Amino acid sequence: MAQRTPTSPGSPNKRGPKSSAGARRPAGSGSAKSAAKSAPAKGSPATSAAPKAVGASRPAAGPSQRPPIKSNKSGRSIVNQKTRPWGLIVTAAIIVVLAIAVIGYATLHKGTPSTNAGYTNPEIADAKAIPGVIYKREANHSHLSGSITYDSSPPIGGNHSPYWADCSGTVYPNAIANENAVHMLEHGAVWITYKPGLAADQVATLAKRVTGIERMAMSPYPDLKTNISLQAWDYQLFVDSASDPRIAEFITALRFNPNTTPEPSATCSQPTFVTNPSTFGHPLDAAVSGTANSMSESTSASSSAP
Repeated sequence: MAQRTPTSPGSPNKRGPKSSAGARRPAGSGSAKSAAKSAPAKGSPATSAAPKAVGASRPAAGPSQRPPIKSNKSGRSIVNQKTRPWGLIVTAAIIVVLAIAVIGYATLHKGTPSTNAGYTNPEIADAKAIPGVIYKREANHSHLSGSITYDSSPPIGGNHSPYWADCSGTVYPNAIANENAVHMLEHGAVWITYKPGLAADQVATLAKRVTGIERMAMSPYPDLKTNISLQAWDYQLFVDSASDPRIAEFITALRFNPNTTPEPSATCSQPTFVTNPSTFGHPLDAAVSGTANSMSESTSASSSAP
């Protein structure tokens, strides 16, 4: 039996030569295929070049790792959504409501005169009906020291001394300072003045309308253009006779009238002025030194009814 002779490593094989593992393949054949296999498919997530070892554990999430971002139904990131400034919105709404309330209140009360009339209220009908009554608004009412120039003679309002003349039914035998008299007009007094040298019976008739009557005062007045004049804040009347019926009408209409008295809560009492009154052209800013029981604005907040 014939023996098969072994084939030497370098001898040809009938099936053709086999390529060795280290043999170089033609360019564009096997390398292209392997590159195609290793490249990630289009649209698929990229994979790491180095395969993970089998059984390798996933690292635990630490503080530095951010949690996954949640999304709402619309697909927008909740983190990226801006929050509404509710504090600012509420504050603005409150301001608008308050502004509307203030405007509404001002509109509702526009043109409504105060029951405690101020310094420039419209002329009242009862005074307007008296023939010869003069009405002039006197808006100034500051307390000033020293002599003051007035636009009426006798004055019917304006800036004045902080120390008022007593007007609790006082009849002064001599002229008093305008500045002290105007302050008592502010308290609702009617001030009767008469020309020096007026007949005694005329003076006595006038005194009967004043003596002991609250919110009334009387004094002579230098260079008066008529025999008699009557003054209230913003109002004046000149007459020639103490028997003129308009005197009573003026007093009734304007003495302590709440619609014409600028300071109805202030008293007319000023005992120190009765004992030591001012003189014409020389106003007093306070009680004479050494005189007790002087009244001030702070102590005259309430007064008795006339």
